[in-house]
Amino acid sequence: MNNEKTLRRTVCVAAALFCLAEPVAAQVGRLGQRTAAQAGAKKDEETVKISRFPPSGKTAMVKTPEFSYSVNNIQPKVNRKQREWALFEVKYETSAKWTDELTFVYHVMTKGRDEQNKELFSYYTTTVRYIDIPKGDHMSCVALPPSLVERYGEPIAVALEITGKDGSVLASEALASGIQLPKEWWRDSNVMDKRDAAGNPFLVRRNGLVDRLKTPFALINPDDYEVVQ
Repeated sequence: MNNEKTLRRTVCVAAALFCLAEPVAAQVGRLGQRTAAQAGAKKDEETVKISRFPPSGKTAMVKTPEFSYSVNNIQPKVNRKQREWALFEVKYETSAKWTDELTFVYHVMTKGRDEQNKELFSYYTTTVRYIDIPKGDHMSCVALPPSLVERYGEPIAVALEITGKDGSVLASEALASGIQLPKEWWRDSNVMDKRDAAGNPFLVRRNGLVDRLKTPFALINPDDYEVVQ
């Protein structure tokens, strides 16, 4: 008789424990699913890929686009020669349905000759911030105007870093032609702060690298570009 009562109590306790364990397990399962979903969403949001990167050197040079127009009472064209820009077009992909913000930081090095025919190296940088970026393929573009190229030389190195809203680097790439440079040369003090025996800087920092919106190329394929903040 005692054995029978003990058995019934054991069965009841086991059943109670099972009933308690089931909702706990379900809750843990749901929590795990939410955590995995959140992690997956975050990972998806931060996925950016550079699918086409601009070359350095002569291949980066592009002539000013010409447009047909009809306007009265304006002066005729002064410069008969079609000038050349150093144009840096980047194609990139985003996998998230929407990306709040991406920041593109460009670094460009050019090589020319000074008035004494000595090699002259210049450094340019600019930042472009895009917002509300839908999933898919997009373009980003910056340029050096013709006057800077003519005066200080053509590009020999170009680099790009793309960062997310939290400042983390999501993608980067760099190319150089005709010069040996460290992988992240724009961060290397041996490059950026290098001086010759006379104390002259190896690189002269200059302004002038601009987003395409400040160039005639802004009118070409505008739907490929996102809103600049």
